[in-house]
Amino acid sequence: MDGHEPGRPRVPRAVVLTFLVSVLAAACTVPDDGTVGSPGDGEVGSDPVALVGMWRVSGADGEGPDTWLRLDAGRYTLWGDCGAYVEGGWDAAGRTFVASDPYAAAGACGTAGIPEAPWLRSVVAYEPDGEGWRLLDADGDVVAGLRVDGAPAPIPDAAEQLAQAPDVTDDVRAAFEPPAPLPDGLAPASVRDVVGRWEPVARAATDPHVVFHEDGTWSGSDGCNGSGGAWALDDGGRLLATSGLQTLMWCEGESVPGYVAASARAGLDGGRLVLVGPDGAEIARLVRG
Repeated sequence: MDGHEPGRPRVPRAVVLTFLVSVLAAACTVPDDGTVGSPGDGEVGSDPVALVGMWRVSGADGEGPDTWLRLDAGRYTLWGDCGAYVEGGWDAAGRTFVASDPYAAAGACGTAGIPEAPWLRSVVAYEPDGEGWRLLDADGDVVAGLRVDGAPAPIPDAAEQLAQAPDVTDDVRAAFEPPAPLPDGLAPASVRDVVGRWEPVARAATDPHVVFHEDGTWSGSDGCNGSGGAWALDDGGRLLATSGLQTLMWCEGESVPGYVAASARAGLDGGRLVLVGPDGAEIARLVRG
């Protein structure tokens, strides 16, 4: 039982996310000259570059006091009480934040399978908190706090840089640059437009596809190899999509999960979903499956 009231339409989590971020953008006061500790010189507010860094985590459900979250462009490393870390994907734009479930683990964290981090997966937005950040869920509640305060001890089996704050390079800044607009003739897709199953226009027997789920996750296959991650969409068709690892078996199919991971905007041309890259070039057209 999930507490859903019979007869009342269920609102997708991604719709709640879009509304929450709009409210935050209107309500939050952002310092004009704030900067954030070691992560770099990004402006405190809605610049996702300012999230890049090594952060001590506080208040996260199930995590101890010596928990750190390292955020680099597209990749997070979560150090915890297991004595090592798990890794996953993340992205942010405006005040929207998405993070995948962990897809890899190192050291003691991976001895019994890859641990989950449900608190991080539940984050959909962020806001400044002094020289740190508050991570928020779809109800606007604080999931965790982030602040600059030390770093985890390196472990023998991992690169030492993973226990240090990442450098904010030109490549990192470029990863968070706003994408080009949708090409002429395409209407921005909404969350309600996108939720569901999509396939390539030229269908294949191996069933390449993607499913955008209401809970803010997506899953798909190129016909042989499965993949998935987290996703969010704003009012202008800006698509944030993280992806995890996948196998590399070959078969007849089409790299639909790769299309999703490479896309920065989603548009509609009639009943077709058009995925567009950061440069504004069309990547793929999909139809309802």
